[in-house]
Amino acid sequence: MRERLVVSVAGKGGVGKTTTSALLTRAVIEMTKRSLLVVDADPVMNLPRALGIEIPLSVGDIATRLRKSIDEGSLDGEIAKQDVLEGEIFESLVETDKFDFLAMGRTEGEGCYCYVNRLLTQIIDTLSKNYELTLMDMSAGLEHLSRRTNRNVDVLVLVVDPSRAAFEAAVRIRDLAKEVHIDFKKIVVVGNRFPPGMEEELRGRLEEVGLPLFGIIPNDEELAKVNYLGSPLIELTSDSPAVKAVDEIAEKLGLLSEATMLKLLGKIG
Repeated sequence: MRERLVVSVAGKGGVGKTTTSALLTRAVIEMTKRSLLVVDADPVMNLPRALGIEIPLSVGDIATRLRKSIDEGSLDGEIAKQDVLEGEIFESLVETDKFDFLAMGRTEGEGCYCYVNRLLTQIIDTLSKNYELTLMDMSAGLEHLSRRTNRNVDVLVLVVDPSRAAFEAAVRIRDLAKEVHIDFKKIVVVGNRFPPGMEEELRGRLEEVGLPLFGIIPNDEELAKVNYLGSPLIELTSDSPAVKAVDEIAEKLGLLSEATMLKLLGKIG
């Protein structure tokens, strides 16, 4: 049985998590044939646009509908709620030729979603086991950690831009993961939009706090233009400096090579 890898992209709002996630997806689908599940766990849901796909229904929509059924007592008591939710989530999967996509979205209305969220986490854990790779674009900040939506992630990628706030947010996310006992096999940092000459400075600051730098995504005119026009980022050419940088990062993360993945996870020396 082949190893499975779950990678989560997190960080302060505005640092480029969605861009990083989209270009990592591009690297996988362009350079491998590995089965890939992409999950947009950010309620804003910018990743579908970056990947050029339409989302008819989010998991949040499904969870809201289930909660209302529970509150109203309209759900048949003979039917297991987890089976209902699981079946509808599988129906909400967007299947493309090269990857499958799931949008978490957000729940609506008042009331407690604790039960539904617990079911949801279990189902996502189960779903990811059907793929060799799962790539998750998380919401900004720390909420996803406090709610334990990152609990079965192998590698946490913290994206930072050239700001002190982004750096401090990355350190806080790393520290909170320890506090809530989420045992990532690896936590790494990717710098985004850093000008030439700042890589070693960033690397030095990260070494001081015990975080490894896995790469820098440079300022890229082609990427900026595509973002401005709202075009899918996966349509960037292979000559794009950002694409080249993220391809190298994807390899280091084990997304392109199973041998690199096993080494990253400590399965081989």
